[in-house]
Amino acid sequence: MRKKGFRLDSVLNYRREVEKVCRLEYAEAKQELEVASVRLKSEEDEVERLNSEFVNRQQEGITGLDFQIYSIFFRKKNADIRTQRRNVSNLHVEVSERRETLIDAAKGKKILESLEKKSAMAQKRDMAEKEKAFMEEIALRNRGHHKL
Repeated sequence: MRKKGFRLDSVLNYRREVEKVCRLEYAEAKQELEVASVRLKSEEDEVERLNSEFVNRQQEGITGLDFQIYSIFFRKKNADIRTQRRNVSNLHVEVSERRETLIDAAKGKKILESLEKKSAMAQKRDMAEKEKAFMEEIALRNRGHHKL
């Protein structure tokens, strides 16, 4: 007897592929967030180091031109840090969205997998019932042949 396949098998395969793509997109977004966070930390550390250097130079005596150069540089770095913080914040939002998309895709796949499992169990039950009925039929026929 030919085994019936899961009727929604193509849908299940599609859902698996969707989940796989969502998982890859989530991993990429997470990696981008990590890179951006490291860059932000690096920028903040650099400003901290330069601030210490600036304080030391002030104590030694600093010219007006050097003061102006430090001032311009600090404004630029502060603008860069604000931009990078916005970037990190946007990436946090994107990672959250990708996580939610992945969770939804996983739920859709899981539902179809449970349907497939229930379908397989129902098919096994049907096969067992048919086999039992067939064996009973054979037993009844054998019994009938022995009486003759």
